[in-house]
Amino acid sequence: MSAWFSLSTEVILFSLFILGVVGYILYSGLFTKVTVRTGCPPIKRITFAYKFKVGAYKNCGSLFREAHSIGPKLLLIGVFYTDPQKVLGKHCCYAVGSILSEEGSQIDTELLRKYEAAGFNIFSFPEAMHVVTTLFPYRTYLSVLFRLKVYPKLEKYIKVIHFLRSICLFALFSKRHFLSASHSS
Repeated sequence: MSAWFSLSTEVILFSLFILGVVGYILYSGLFTKVTVRTGCPPIKRITFAYKFKVGAYKNCGSLFREAHSIGPKLLLIGVFYTDPQKVLGKHCCYAVGSILSEEGSQIDTELLRKYEAAGFNIFSFPEAMHVVTTLFPYRTYLSVLFRLKVYPKLEKYIKVIHFLRSICLFALFSKRHFLSASHSS
């Protein structure tokens, strides 16, 4: 009787563990559909404090943590300039930081000074009128890995609609969504 109870307890615990792992993977975005669209951008004109780096995208986490430590209530943004499937990781370029203002809102001067003292640069993105965007959830660490399925969808969409010149921006906002945008000229 004791062996049967022990075995059933182990089976139940193992099943719960597997269910938890599967749930975590699903929640992270494994089967999230990547929808690409063209139109007005979800964000307008922004000013952000950033640090620019060259290297593998997997190393950008420390910059996100640094930006978050200075302005924990601000939205985070990552601008990833190169497609890691076409360029070696050590040659990828990216900028990571925090959004200081949207659509001309007042910038907190104290936060601005803190970012500048920590070596962050300040840049304002002009308002884009027509962009290609896609949203992908950022809920867990695995979401960062699953977001790689965004690149091929975005690239295919851009090729299909024949954009001749485009700059791909892949931005990470807060802990809710990845935003991928391509501005056409």
